[in-house]
Amino acid sequence: MHYLIDGYNLMFRLLESKKNLQSQRQTVIHSLQKEFKILHLQGTIVFDGRHFFGEQSGLSYHSPLTIAYSHSGQTADQYIVEKLETASAPGEITVVTDDKFLAAAARSHGARTLNLNPFLVHIEKKHAQKRLKKQELIDERPIKESPREQQRLIKAFEERLGKDFSNE
Repeated sequence: MHYLIDGYNLMFRLLESKKNLQSQRQTVIHSLQKEFKILHLQGTIVFDGRHFFGEQSGLSYHSPLTIAYSHSGQTADQYIVEKLETASAPGEITVVTDDKFLAAAARSHGARTLNLNPFLVHIEKKHAQKRLKKQELIDERPIKESPREQQRLIKAFEERLGKDFSNE
């Protein structure tokens, strides 16, 4: 599954900041890159317009999350629809947006859609599943006591039962 994310739609939903747009974009990009790497997700976050000096741009940054900017005179929505039109398997793409027109256009091209809240819940569920799996692995590890601890336990057991088990 590849996620095509409406960048400003997500950014304005997550952040209520007085920072400039470039700083806000960087915050969202870095957060999503971290999440996508941890959760082994693949996607592209799309912003309107050109990037600024010092920002990651286009496909030049190797990450499970690609950062894309629409061309001059093109909106991020148009960029996303263009990607869907040229995709070999649009059914394996999920467009993440709260924009009803973009979602409808994406579905008309065979893509899946996901509103922002369910997307964020999906990410949190994946984190919870990962934590649960990690805990299960920890719980399934055999408990191996050190030889010293084994002797201490045998001695305590012998004292309780009043019998010597060390020769058995």
